[in-house]
Amino acid sequence: MKELVVYQSKGKQLKFVFLALVMVAASLLVFLTGIGNQDSRNIIFIAIGILGILFFGFCLLYIIKDFIVGKKILVVNEKGFYDYSSAIASKDFIGWERVQELGTYTIQGQVFITVFLFDGDEFIKSLPAMKRTAIKANIKLGAGHININTQAAKGISREEILHEMSIYFDEYLRKSSIVTEEISI
Repeated sequence: MKELVVYQSKGKQLKFVFLALVMVAASLLVFLTGIGNQDSRNIIFIAIGILGILFFGFCLLYIIKDFIVGKKILVVNEKGFYDYSSAIASKDFIGWERVQELGTYTIQGQVFITVFLFDGDEFIKSLPAMKRTAIKANIKLGAGHININTQAAKGISREEILHEMSIYFDEYLRKSSIVTEEISI
């Protein structure tokens, strides 16, 4: 089977470029306000402006790079998948042997492909604290350990992605049951 690579839509990326530009401009305005103001608070404005310009400027460069190169949000193959779809995505390889169940999960009108893992607790422990906290909150709301955001997928629907993932997962289960049967005979 051919590997499925899902890229982020250029339209969605363009929105992020615009938002980053707005934030850089706003930070520049705060910085200039600090320079032009002879008040004692000008140091705060200057510091906030510089931090904003640096942070949002870096974000802008990163987003432009992804826009030009193309950002992968999901890679699926016969061995498992990589999820790059969100800030809390682990970006690590997840083998099919770790997957317990695939499905969908809806929160605030946004639908995700959700993945429940056999070793979910171990998976969560391996993540940085911020990601761990966000994933634990999602689990309390009924989501799986991994939630794939397909809203920005280019040229393929969430349903098609879930269908393709299910085909790979079912094929893995079929092959692993054949191996298990051969071992037990």
